[in-house]
Amino acid sequence: MLSELSQFVEDLSSAETMQQLRESVDSAIQWLGFSSFNISLDKRAVVEFMENPTLTTWADSDLKQYLRDSWVDRDPLLSQIYREDSAFLWHVEDWRDHEDYYHYISSFGLCGGISIPLHRAPGRRGAMILMSKSEKPLTLDTLMGAKILAHMVMARATNLSGKPSGSAAKRHRLGLLSQRQREILHWVAQGKTNREIAMIIGSTRRTIDYHMQEILSKLEVPSRTTAVVAVLGADPPGSPSRRHP
Repeated sequence: MLSELSQFVEDLSSAETMQQLRESVDSAIQWLGFSSFNISLDKRAVVEFMENPTLTTWADSDLKQYLRDSWVDRDPLLSQIYREDSAFLWHVEDWRDHEDYYHYISSFGLCGGISIPLHRAPGRRGAMILMSKSEKPLTLDTLMGAKILAHMVMARATNLSGKPSGSAAKRHRLGLLSQRQREILHWVAQGKTNREIAMIIGSTRRTIDYHMQEILSKLEVPSRTTAVVAVLGADPPGSPSRRHP
């Protein structure tokens, strides 16, 4: 999954316009098994998620009808997204207790989805909402992939201009890291824990922990998995061979 996901991350980082970014997100979420998405960033009020989404495949007519019907005041999913700080999976049956909403989303043929809060600053909220029409159960692997995409989209959407793209973006990201940090990231890509990496390169666990925090900070990513995806396919100069024990 990681190697396939890396291509979509590459496409996201290569987008030069919001339209290109929207198309790249659409391709990525369909690969994950979703039919539509709505991404809202840096919103001051929950109504802005539907009034002025940052990127969406939802039809304007559906968004306007949603607002006319005052769903924003009684949408349990949107309310949970606005309150939560953690991503969550949901199934249409989860909303049985909210009968009106259950029938509303069922009318679109929706079976489930993933909601990923993207809150970055006090007083501002954001989220990526993915909708699925498939009865196939959503998995934690799907959630992990969606979270990686969400954070990459957020970074690209908020600073689209002036960023290097494609292979240049990979070289730029690698250039932010020291040689030691590149080596550590190489071993992370092999599935090694910080303790194992410390033993391999003759360092301490505490030092590796420090370098990992520096790597995440420099790459502006939320997790070690996202860091690997951000530079996947670009081997760090001087990194050890993959045949190294």
